[in-house]
Amino acid sequence: MPLISNFFVPIIKVPEVVENLLKNEYHLHHYHKSNSLKTLENYLDHLKKDLWVLIEHPYVDKVYRDSFYHYYSSKNQVYSRDCIKLSFFTNEIDNSLFRSSESKTILQDSFLGFLVLRPTFPKIIGRSVLSPLSVEENNFKICKAEVSTTANGVKLLVNGFPHSSQNSETITCAETTIWSVMEYFGMRYPEYSPTLPSKISKILAAQSFERQLPSKGLTAQQISYALRELGFGVKIYSAASYKTEFLPLLRSYIESGIPVVAAIQNNRGIGHAQCIIGRTKFNDESIDILEQFEDYGNEVKIFQFETVDLKYVFIDDNHPPYKISPLDEPSSFYSLPNWKDCKIVNFVVPLYSKIYLDAGEARAYAKSILKNYIANLQVYKNKDLVMKTFLASSRSYKDYLACNPHLEPLVKEILMRSSMPKFIWISELSSKKSLKQEMVDGLLIIDATQTKQHGLIAGLLGNYYFTENLNEIVKINISLQPFKSYNFNLK
Repeated sequence: MPLISNFFVPIIKVPEVVENLLKNEYHLHHYHKSNSLKTLENYLDHLKKDLWVLIEHPYVDKVYRDSFYHYYSSKNQVYSRDCIKLSFFTNEIDNSLFRSSESKTILQDSFLGFLVLRPTFPKIIGRSVLSPLSVEENNFKICKAEVSTTANGVKLLVNGFPHSSQNSETITCAETTIWSVMEYFGMRYPEYSPTLPSKISKILAAQSFERQLPSKGLTAQQISYALRELGFGVKIYSAASYKTEFLPLLRSYIESGIPVVAAIQNNRGIGHAQCIIGRTKFNDESIDILEQFEDYGNEVKIFQFETVDLKYVFIDDNHPPYKISPLDEPSSFYSLPNWKDCKIVNFVVPLYSKIYLDAGEARAYAKSILKNYIANLQVYKNKDLVMKTFLASSRSYKDYLACNPHLEPLVKEILMRSSMPKFIWISELSSKKSLKQEMVDGLLIIDATQTKQHGLIAGLLGNYYFTENLNEIVKINISLQPFKSYNFNLK
């Protein structure tokens, strides 16, 4: 049994060490070695240049071993079972610290994630989870999961989103996207489990009349089917059907902290799947220049947060994690000309199975309540308000309410005592000034298990608390000051 070799080097030295491993341990000829190193260098170029990296070999990776035993081991060409693991740190770590219990806090504070290099040359980028702090451009908020791993035998944690490249045989872009979504949900929620590539193939085989390996890729409908079989109540949206509402609905789901699977196409023959997991942070100017609004009477204008000019964060298996692009240009980080002009044509939302009210219906219901009542509330007269609609778990939301220092005690107690389902839709109302300070001037809480109407749980509008009783809106006069907005879906 070979001993594990490890090297701790600056990030700029990583290709040199990996090249020696490819030559001495995997015995690669020049073509595969050269192209494998180019793939690695492209990944590392996305990261900060002052990082330090622990390189370990051999490493047993659960995802690659699954593909190895279900596919690669049956091929005539010999494939290795073992991978190389890179662990990233903010500074140089003395090897003795990995063998001292007192030093674990130092290791954890410096740790920024890991990358597995699998022996599927030249497509060697395997499973990885990196902290956003490891990349050069990180002015964004994303869905994050806490992932446990090891470095030099020591258990460490990293908060990030799972990523892997495709190998074009056992997993293409679609399977990789399904895998990363399930890895994320499996790490965050007990209802779900991380899923290996062989299980995804087995699920899809039940719907197919031809072999699953080597993979030819999946349609949006097949992706939806696989996610449904893995426990989600899936919703598919198409640009052709939803037209101008298509991207605002997509933005609502991303704001809800749900990784959305997007299918992109162009007229040059490109068809590809990506995962959209977050957005850039907004600035004051992006709020000031909002233009699209609806007039609610009494000179009250309601702007939609979903129209704020922001860029979004993509997990794309052809690129390193956390690539940033506008939603209407989802392939802008591709340099090849045949990738130009791609558009999102469908997106698939993996929802909790008991959520029956979708984003469009929740936004429409919130607007109907506002149109009926907000014009008569003098506190909103001559105001420009921004409405942001998103999904949240009632457990997280009540925790946020209980700890919110700006809510009046009576208001807080009424909301805390309100009966809520597992998931709720929230529509927050903020003036432009309040939004810049991440404060809220009013809100509506809507039952996500309801259908199109009669789902209001509670509302705070002006100086009134609203709730629904026997299908009629009742209101109680209260004292309400601007309070801190909910910011726990994206981190």
